[in-house]
Amino acid sequence: MLKGYPKTVVTKDGTTVLLRPLDKTDTEKLHTMLALIPEEEQWFLRENLTDIRLLERWMERLDFNYILPIVAVREDSGEIIGFLRLYRSPSGCARHVAHLRVTIHPQYRSQRVGSWMILDCAKLALEHGIEKLVAEFVSEVEEVAIKAARRLDFHHEAVIKDYVKDRRGDYKDLIIMVKTLYRDWSDF
Repeated sequence: MLKGYPKTVVTKDGTTVLLRPLDKTDTEKLHTMLALIPEEEQWFLRENLTDIRLLERWMERLDFNYILPIVAVREDSGEIIGFLRLYRSPSGCARHVAHLRVTIHPQYRSQRVGSWMILDCAKLALEHGIEKLVAEFVSEVEEVAIKAARRLDFHHEAVIKDYVKDRRGDYKDLIIMVKTLYRDWSDF
């Protein structure tokens, strides 16, 4: 599977968290965390993994050749508090690009769990030949995540106006941010 896991990180409040690959036995704990995501945010998720049947199907079809899923787990309770997916392209021309999706338990969003996961993901991506990480955000919904991405050296690559609609039918912009990874980085 993936080398070097689990990894231990500590949140701002001192909670010890393990970063490790998602395991097929994690379905119920992952579903518990995803069910806590506010409905307004669930609406914009690319995969409706809050539905247990769809999550079970997604877990059954999970292929580590194309999706690298990492979870953040509280060491003391085993509770999943973060879920990161790194989607790699099977296409030859885009094999160097991966799309990043991160979902953090609402109570842990100000604890740098997402930042730790993205930093770990950058290292993991480099190990798999990825040169660019792409993240998509919905304007007016994910402003905190956009700020966090900027702090982690993601830059605005594009804004697609009126690309998605919220539950009321109001249009929102899709913001595409990119982080370029360099093989000669010495801080990993």
